[in-house]
Amino acid sequence: MSRTVGPYRDVATARVEGAYELCEGQDENGRPVQILTLGSTSSKDPARRGLLSDTVAWAYATAGPEDAPILVADLEAEQPYVVVLRDARLRGADRIMDRLLALGPATGPLPVGPAAAAQRAAHQLAAAQRSAAPASPSGPPSPPMSPPVIMIAPPKKRSQLKPILIGIGSVVVILALVVGFWVLLSGGDADEPDGSVAEDTGSAALDEDAGQPTEGAEAEEGDRTPHWDAEAPSERVGGTVFDENADTQVIAYENWPFAFKVPAGYACVQDGQSAVCTAGESDSAITVGWEECRGECPEAAREAMREALPYQPLSNLGNGDIGLAERTEVYGRWRGSMSVFVTSSDGAFHAFTSADVETDRTEETWQVFNDVLNQAMARTEAS
Repeated sequence: MSRTVGPYRDVATARVEGAYELCEGQDENGRPVQILTLGSTSSKDPARRGLLSDTVAWAYATAGPEDAPILVADLEAEQPYVVVLRDARLRGADRIMDRLLALGPATGPLPVGPAAAAQRAAHQLAAAQRSAAPASPSGPPSPPMSPPVIMIAPPKKRSQLKPILIGIGSVVVILALVVGFWVLLSGGDADEPDGSVAEDTGSAALDEDAGQPTEGAEAEEGDRTPHWDAEAPSERVGGTVFDENADTQVIAYENWPFAFKVPAGYACVQDGQSAVCTAGESDSAITVGWEECRGECPEAAREAMREALPYQPLSNLGNGDIGLAERTEVYGRWRGSMSVFVTSSDGAFHAFTSADVETDRTEETWQVFNDVLNQAMARTEAS
């Protein structure tokens, strides 16, 4: 018997276990899918909904090459559901249902209290041990990862306008001070011979020469603002990098260790060592920031900084300096976090990004993530 689950029509029920129902159908692209949902009564139970959300997060974190990918999950809907690609060669939504059944009874209210928490913890440990078992040799091989795309933009020339304006402004201020001081000294001696006037003029010229190094000092202070490094790496944690002809803008804040790019339509607001960049009038937002990691930047400090980011847990990439999380549970939204630790000649720091954007802005968000990654990593190569 066909029915409707969320935006999916004409789906057929394949398995029912108390509060949980597993359906089969097709998505809008014609792909075969499995849809795991709660019954109409269980959907009103906050504990049951929370258990489903926790189990979906577990499925994301433990997914391996033998598991079918989760295509979308809407856990905020009136009747929450998760959609998994249906492939006979891969483990599908059944593994999510089996874990739900291992964590509590399929019908009735979920147990509460310390004893129930201990029981669920024991179930979780057993389920984790089962999920850690070696995969069957008949499972499909993991597809090879494509190599990073290297796109190096031509170096941007630093503008010389700011140092020139600073120098001119310094000279004007110094001259105004010198002339004012000379007027005060010479106001009561107007009848003195011309020689004294010539002496004061010479003093003014000397003061003007003494003020010239201020331009260099101002320029040196201006150098604390980072520049976007065109020679930075072109690594990716997902998606693509900005094309050299892309319509972007460089965001650079004083005393930050790196600059970064965002699409031209974004507006960024700085708040200390972080900035929130929003896309026009939409509710899409990307946060970029950094923080010092003092001393030798021990593992405990790294773990604390990384755990402060949203959308936990983050998966370690490469040698562990990079962490990444990606979430698509809510229909129409893409959310994620990235963490990268860098050690430069000035010490270690933690660069991070997080995002909550509309799905159609996913690619440009990946481009911002990758740009922050590469500009931060460039500090290591420059040290």
